[in-house]
Amino acid sequence: MLIESITLNNFRQYYQEQVIELSSSTTRNITVIHGENGSGKTALLNAFSWCLYGILNLPNEKNIINEHAISCANNGEKIEGSVTIKFEDQDRKYQIMRKVTAEKDISGRLIYHEPEVSVDYKDIHGLFHAVNNPTNELNLILPEDLRTYFFFDGERIDNLSKDSGSEDVKKAIKNIMGLEILERGIDHTSKARVKFRNELKNYSDRKTVDLIEELTKLESEKDKLKEEEDLHKESLKLTDKHVREVEEKLKQIEGAKQLQEQRDTLESKLKENNNNITNIHKKLKDNMSKDGHLAFSFPLTDQAQKILKEHDDSINPSGVSSHLIDEIISNGFCICGQKLTSDTEHLEHLIKLKEIVGEKHSRSKVFDLIGDIKVIKERKDRLINELKSLKSEEIKLHQNTKRLREEIDEISEQLSGKETEEIVELEAKRNKLVEQKSHLDRKIGATVHERNKIEEIIKEKEKTRKKYQSLEAKGLLTQKRIEACEQLEYVMAEILKVREKMVRSQLQDKITEVYEQFLRKDYQIRLTENYELKVLNDNNNVVGMSQGERQITSLSFIGAIVDIAREQYKKENKQEFDKGGIFPLVMDSPFGALDSDHRERIAKGIHKLADQVIVIVSTSQWKGEVQEQMINLIGKEYKLQYNDPRQNKDKPYEFTEVIEVKET
Repeated sequence: MLIESITLNNFRQYYQEQVIELSSSTTRNITVIHGENGSGKTALLNAFSWCLYGILNLPNEKNIINEHAISCANNGEKIEGSVTIKFEDQDRKYQIMRKVTAEKDISGRLIYHEPEVSVDYKDIHGLFHAVNNPTNELNLILPEDLRTYFFFDGERIDNLSKDSGSEDVKKAIKNIMGLEILERGIDHTSKARVKFRNELKNYSDRKTVDLIEELTKLESEKDKLKEEEDLHKESLKLTDKHVREVEEKLKQIEGAKQLQEQRDTLESKLKENNNNITNIHKKLKDNMSKDGHLAFSFPLTDQAQKILKEHDDSINPSGVSSHLIDEIISNGFCICGQKLTSDTEHLEHLIKLKEIVGEKHSRSKVFDLIGDIKVIKERKDRLINELKSLKSEEIKLHQNTKRLREEIDEISEQLSGKETEEIVELEAKRNKLVEQKSHLDRKIGATVHERNKIEEIIKEKEKTRKKYQSLEAKGLLTQKRIEACEQLEYVMAEILKVREKMVRSQLQDKITEVYEQFLRKDYQIRLTENYELKVLNDNNNVVGMSQGERQITSLSFIGAIVDIAREQYKKENKQEFDKGGIFPLVMDSPFGALDSDHRERIAKGIHKLADQVIVIVSTSQWKGEVQEQMINLIGKEYKLQYNDPRQNKDKPYEFTEVIEVKET
């Protein structure tokens, strides 16, 4: 998807028709739009979202039509506000227009009508086609829930690098990288399996019918628990956001700032500590799963060693086998060439040798067994030592957890005891929210536990159903369909695991590549298994980041997923999972929270993030190092000229005009 132009007609402060043609050049792929604060930069960013999805994130969002256009209209006259975007995607040239009409009644009161949207495209042969389902068509090109990644506010983008942004990160990855196709496939196949199982009631005996009805009830309970779990997680996410907001307020108050910063550091350490405990539990589980049986082997191995030591081990094993001697006797000739008959001493010697070799062979097996027992004991000793070491480390971590919690509680007591009423109230509010988080965590844990129990019961009852079910021909076909669904669910779940791992690794490499270009500090960025963006220092510890550093971290993530989606789209041989796509980046204030050096770094590398980059920036942010670094990368440049009615008596109304800046 490459955007050709956006036209604003009486949209918010944009009076009459204002057209911006966007650069799609491969060498000068940046379009810069700059203006003073209040000139309509945020409104322009919102124009993209409103036109494509009907979503507006502005004050007084219902007031779309320009106020001056409304004031100029006569009573009984209609006024229209609209945004039109032209773009190209998959060899099609699209035009989308979203407009809203309002009418002044005879008293001058403004009555808004419902917005209308129309989409059409011109195909490769030059033929025009109207799109009857615009919402569906646009979501296939650029899904609505991804809009904030491609049309984003630089002053809010840093949220992606916060813990609370992990779910948003995960959602973006799954949508863009095609993982949601597998998840939907698993969900649809599961529903088909349940449908087929219900059909079995038509071909089954009473006992099987009862069992199927019981399974259906259990499946329903499981789905309700999943919905409940998701609801609790959303509540937890919202509560966590409120906690962060309270903590940010505490940082703004003298007397609480230092204590809150100390608490942030301690909580970061506590989280890392808990992650280490989780990793130890995983190692303990893996060790016991792989070698746990060895812990119970020592009575048998000790007894076996005792028995084997009682045997005489003076005869060394021989390399001659009794089978070889049998072959020689069967052939009738000794290896020396002498013919073997019943009256020759050569035959007698071979028979005696066979008896000796048999004893030696047994001895050889005994020595092999002694060696195997030794290996088992060594593995058992290593297992026990490893378990002891892990448990010892776990105890230390639990002690550290206790200490950290005590220090965090001490900070809370200090804040609660402050003389400033605002600090006390904020801390009380925070403590209440933290308790709510703990309560929600327990609810989620209980719900997951209950759902896992039901899943185990379902598995057992499915086994029972398969054992005693007698089916007619149609029932057998339905049973085969159920089994096919079960197998398909399993295969898709395994593919999803592999794909998630592969995508996470691919993203890690890309995020690192982009991040190293933008950040001057020698930090490392990590995408965890929970899709959290973590920044580590040389000691591999999580570092606290400034707003600007968080903004760079989030920008690195967005740049990485756009880059990978672009690579997948351009693959010659690609699967459905590798759909990818070409996506533009429209950024409002991407330099706002950055210092001079970081502004220069971002400006220098921003053109690499996508095939098309649109930068909306304030005049103060634009001038200086940003302009110097981007000047040779710009394909189009515009200035937002704001008319201040307080200063212009000839035009005593507020409006913004878009003026193209020509090369000199």
